[in-house]
Amino acid sequence: MKRFVGAILSAVGFFAVASPSSAATDLLPDLGMAKLSTIRIDTTTMPGHKLLRYTAVIVNVGQGPLDLVGSRADTTTPTMSIVQQIHDTDGGYRTVPVNTTMYYSGDGHNHWHTKDIEGGRLTRLDNGLVVGVLEKHGFCFYDNVKYRLTLPDAPQSATFLRTGCAPNLPDALSAHMGLSVGWGDTYPYTTNLQWIDITGLPNGKYQLRAIADPQHVTTEVRLSNNAAWANVRITSTGVKVLTYGPGA
Repeated sequence: MKRFVGAILSAVGFFAVASPSSAATDLLPDLGMAKLSTIRIDTTTMPGHKLLRYTAVIVNVGQGPLDLVGSRADTTTPTMSIVQQIHDTDGGYRTVPVNTTMYYSGDGHNHWHTKDIEGGRLTRLDNGLVVGVLEKHGFCFYDNVKYRLTLPDAPQSATFLRTGCAPNLPDALSAHMGLSVGWGDTYPYTTNLQWIDITGLPNGKYQLRAIADPQHVTTEVRLSNNAAWANVRITSTGVKVLTYGPGA
């Protein structure tokens, strides 16, 4: 009988050792916007229109990369569906679908874009009424701004490159865009469609807000830091920044 019990205990001990000690943990991105800059009025790009331009930088201050892969079955399908590769502590990843698409060109830039991964809006400062939104909807994003490379696991050189947007390849069947930990992607105020049309807007005080992933289509750590803002006074001749909100 003792021998039988000992055999059972030995078996239990064996299976306890053979079981995995821990499961892999997701390393999620944490998207945000850097402090806004270079806020300008433009009356020359579109004669008869008054455009509010600004420079925006979408950043990743999370534990893992934002890693989006687009694909399509053939060239007759105009857009690519997207999955997010969520990396983990074991060096692997899992994929989840992302509720947006990639599309080619459309704003004078001959590469693939992720639709509405960034947004912008202008609201009245007194009552929060939305009076304008960002004209740009397509984004080819990759590591081009060294934002906070002191974060754990932040690569010291760019990992995601512009080539991931498949430039000059309208017949591409896949594209791969992303932001590494500690890196950002900039959209200078001079970029085509990087504006809010404020033609006919009354003079006054407004809040300009830039938002990372405004539709919350990606999986990330938190949403509370996704926006950066600036309170401005708009006049008939220009714009003056009153206060800046903090960046991510």
